[in-house]
Amino acid sequence: MRNYIPKSPFTLSLAASFVFFILFALFARDGAASTGPAKIAQQQSIPCVFDNFVWFKDQEIINEIRNDLPSFDGAAPETGDSISKILGALERMLKKKGLPKEVEYVFFSGGGYQYRPEHVFAARDAKIPVCKVVFQNSPPQMEKELEQATKALVNKDYSKVITRSFVEGSVVQVYRKYGYLRAVARIMSAELDQSCRNNVVVKVAAEPGIAYAWDRAVWSGNQALSSQSLDAAIELRAGDLADGPKIDAGLQAAAIVYRKLGYVESQIAPKPDFDDIKRRIKLNVSITEGPQFRMGNFIVKGVPEDGVQLLKGRWALKAGAVYDASYLDDFIKKLVDDKLIPPDLVRLLKPEFKLDRQKLTVDVIIDFKV
Repeated sequence: MRNYIPKSPFTLSLAASFVFFILFALFARDGAASTGPAKIAQQQSIPCVFDNFVWFKDQEIINEIRNDLPSFDGAAPETGDSISKILGALERMLKKKGLPKEVEYVFFSGGGYQYRPEHVFAARDAKIPVCKVVFQNSPPQMEKELEQATKALVNKDYSKVITRSFVEGSVVQVYRKYGYLRAVARIMSAELDQSCRNNVVVKVAAEPGIAYAWDRAVWSGNQALSSQSLDAAIELRAGDLADGPKIDAGLQAAAIVYRKLGYVESQIAPKPDFDDIKRRIKLNVSITEGPQFRMGNFIVKGVPEDGVQLLKGRWALKAGAVYDASYLDDFIKKLVDDKLIPPDLVRLLKPEFKLDRQKLTVDVIIDFKV
């Protein structure tokens, strides 16, 4: 048995890139958001995910596991011998089918913004590519975009964890683009289909909900930036289709501006207010700016002294200037463009930032000893 870590064959869209989408979605669905991991009570049952066991129905798996764990209901404690018994049952099932019987396991905590612990089990070395993804209840104008999005999954080996992330992220983002800001989507089934070369056909059920129009954003807590300038970041006018990714991008742009102005600890928290009768959304955005930081010391390590002086001479953000959190990326890009450092080295660099909350300064440290 080896630990199994799902590897995504695709890059998630804004769902993975921006915390704003996560916060927005949590408020839209539940009316409350939590971005920190929650503590789990000792011995609380944690759901089990059978990641790629497409040869069996879920109930078949549960029934087999109950031969070893009579009380099994699809969840298991974090500790104890339940996991080893589940592994044994799964290996028996694979052996009966004449399949490679090694099963991998990992305790998976979920995404970075939403703590969703699970026991994940996967048949190792299973070659079961996705043939196609079928959507239920998708509006006609979205079909081409949904089909385009699914290319990230098709012909890749099926994984429930990866496919679920895709559905909850990329698929939902397509709906949000068309104003369906409260859309939810889930995997309805994933089964082998003989008409599809006996590969996996994934069926996705979606509940689009209402297509909303944009009303306005209401900003609070902002002092460094005016509400008018923040409104300009969200490129929507009253009555426009409430394009979710465009709203996310506007909030991200506002966050970047704050960081460029030295507010490196600023927080932007959106809370949508939906009017289902008028089919409009008002976005209440609470901003905690925090203190404004200035540039401290620029420190270079791992190169000869003449290299240190060269880099310091090119560093234009002087001590005492308002700290621009985007400057380092621009600086390194310019070094690459000027062929002073190779592109491969950039991926290995691990800049360090030291905040002095008494002096309100930021020291930037680049170490070339990689």
